[in-house]
Amino acid sequence: MKLTRVAVSVILFLTVTTLFTTLTSKVAVALDWVAHIQVFPLALAGAAGGLMAWFGLTLLLGRVYCSSVCPMGVLQDVFSHLHRFAGRGRRRHPFRYSMPRNRFRYAFLCVVAGAVVLGAGVVPTLFDPYSAYGRVASEIWRPVWQFVCGSPVFVASWLAFAIAVVTLLAVGMVSYRHGRLICNTVCPVGSTLGIFSRYSLFHFDIDTDVCVNCRKCESVCKAECISMADHVVDGSRCVACFNCVEACDSKAIRYTWRRKKLALPMMQRIGSAAAAPLAGSSEAPVIKDDAGGVGSDAVSRPAGIDRRRFLATGLIVAAAPAVGALARATGGDVQRATVEGGHNARAVRPVAPPGRRNMADFLERCTGCGLCAAQCPSQVLRPSVNEYGWLNVLHPVLDYKRSYCRYDCTICSDVCPTGALLPLTRDEKHIFIIGHASVDASACVGCGRCARRCPRKAIAMEPRDSSTHGNRAQMAARVDTSLCIGCGACEYVCPVKPVKAVMVNGIV
Repeated sequence: MKLTRVAVSVILFLTVTTLFTTLTSKVAVALDWVAHIQVFPLALAGAAGGLMAWFGLTLLLGRVYCSSVCPMGVLQDVFSHLHRFAGRGRRRHPFRYSMPRNRFRYAFLCVVAGAVVLGAGVVPTLFDPYSAYGRVASEIWRPVWQFVCGSPVFVASWLAFAIAVVTLLAVGMVSYRHGRLICNTVCPVGSTLGIFSRYSLFHFDIDTDVCVNCRKCESVCKAECISMADHVVDGSRCVACFNCVEACDSKAIRYTWRRKKLALPMMQRIGSAAAAPLAGSSEAPVIKDDAGGVGSDAVSRPAGIDRRRFLATGLIVAAAPAVGALARATGGDVQRATVEGGHNARAVRPVAPPGRRNMADFLERCTGCGLCAAQCPSQVLRPSVNEYGWLNVLHPVLDYKRSYCRYDCTICSDVCPTGALLPLTRDEKHIFIIGHASVDASACVGCGRCARRCPRKAIAMEPRDSSTHGNRAQMAARVDTSLCIGCGACEYVCPVKPVKAVMVNGIV
């Protein structure tokens, strides 16, 4: 089963990597199915059937998604294996059981869920494992591949590149020493699936009648979830990698649906040695708790509350509404374009890709994975900085200083896995409005480039009033907004600098 898991992991990891790094759009469209089976995009797309399938599979087999399908999980395994290779076949620092960080884990899951509901898109954008690896692949691996292939190296956004580098370094350093710690602390998908895998039918069970306490299984458990003190595997953190089964020489650990019943009941754990009453005594033992108080039973007494952890958890959960409110407050920011000389300032709304329902739905569903920007043949798409507000960074925006949206191209809507962009046919793309062009007649030089480039014939050159044109050109461009769809071809070819005479404003 481990060989099967490894084979599936390698195939899907290479498929996702190829999806983000391929230089051929047809290949990307053919491989986009792997993006449509990722848990977080399925959730944002509202694909209840797909989510229920993953939840059901997790209840049956455990966190097989984390072990085989999630690309960020496989990347963590790569760094973990590098540590083993550095130790010449043996880990210099073998894994050891660590206590679960459930307070932080589930509090952070609540923050991510609250950010999704309240519209603070930067939180799920940064911590969705699929999108995080997508940025690493598109911003780091893809330029390297372009260089190897002799193609022009293109970095879509320096902000996205910096975030990808930080993500790669953070994941690498943590995974090198602690395996899947990120999966079991900050990953919202891992935390959600852990709730179901705790009760999975098939699980890893340790036969204490056979176990010799060699701790080999514990030393290879990359989730650090095998407690040899209790001979228990924490199902909520286990990622079903089968490393423990392979390492156990006595075959004491098995992947099964059964629960082992001990042959020697006296070996069952009773909490602590102090909790056992003395022979012939009817009195319960007196045990001091963590705070110095007296308890009657070590097994049944309630655990003490750490006030610092309680306050920290409360602050994390309480921050979610504030983050959402700040996102809404900054989400309406617009750029200001000012003509040279400081006059005639015009507000320019960002232009989102074609296929969106509306701006609010687009910002809510998009995870900023960068797939549409990576596969855009005209390279007009790039990850946003603050065009949609600082709390919606990395969402794709059209930059007409680079290029324009091709009239017949539908690649971005074809590969979007979350439903932020709906698939469009060519005919639908020809009439899908993403913005409207406007002309500053006082800046227009009358060259006619915009009119010749417009695929919809929405721009015409008309004579100026002879009494007002003075030394300017006698002709000026005029836009018919009933025909304009905002493709940006006019703005891209406009020769006026530093601010174009023709500009495209996005629509809400």
